Amino acid sequence: MTFEAPYIPEEPSPWWLKGLAIFMALISIFMLLSVASGVLSPMFVDRLIAEDFEEIEPYPEDGTDEEKAEWNETNEFWDDMVEYMDEMMRVMKFQAAHSGILAIIGLFSVPVLWRGDRDLGIKLVGVWIGVNLLGGMGLMWMLTRSGLLMPEFATGRGGEDWGASVELMETITLVASWGQIIFCNICFLGILGLVANKSKPPTRLVSAPVSDATIPPQS
Repeated sequence: MTFEAPYIPEEPSPWWLKGLAIFMALISIFMLLSVASGVLSPMFVDRLIAEDFEEIEPYPEDGTDEEKAEWNETNEFWDDMVEYMDEMMRVMKFQAAHSGILAIIGLFSVPVLWRGDRDLGIKLVGVWIGVNLLGGMGLMWMLTRSGLLMPEFATGRGGEDWGASVELMETITLVASWGQIIFCNICFLGILGLVANKSKPPTRLVSAPVSDATIPPQS
């Protein structure tokens, strides 16, 4: 009687999931730093930047007409800058909230992946990528809606003299920002797809024993 040994496929390396867990841990730490930056930056800006330019330089009551005109121009520039900073701080608060959500999802996925729970871990990372993409799109919408990519005060009040240069710079900045969002998320999806494929449990094919002795005799 002869038997054919069953074929036992090789198990995938557990370090595919563990490596993804380490990657998510590092990304989560970066997100926590982004949260801290988004929370602390508005506090520092409020303390360092005066709302009223007159707090920095009093209006020259006894100055010449030229000095008064220069002060008024600087005051208008300062008001524009303060308004820009206020809008930017709102964007940073949104980014801090977005990073906080990503940090929570990422940190929750780390122990799941480390202990080898493949299905749940991959789903969590997939959710993380989706939230990251949506948050990036929301952030870009806020920047473009508020005109924060190329503020007026950055080109001066004679910004129209810049002509097509400003529009070109704004277009390049917009395309580069969208390209960065798309490229980063494609990379994340590629990493997730690679890990999902390499960590897939093998299909077990067991060969049944074969023997001439097992064939029933013909009557």
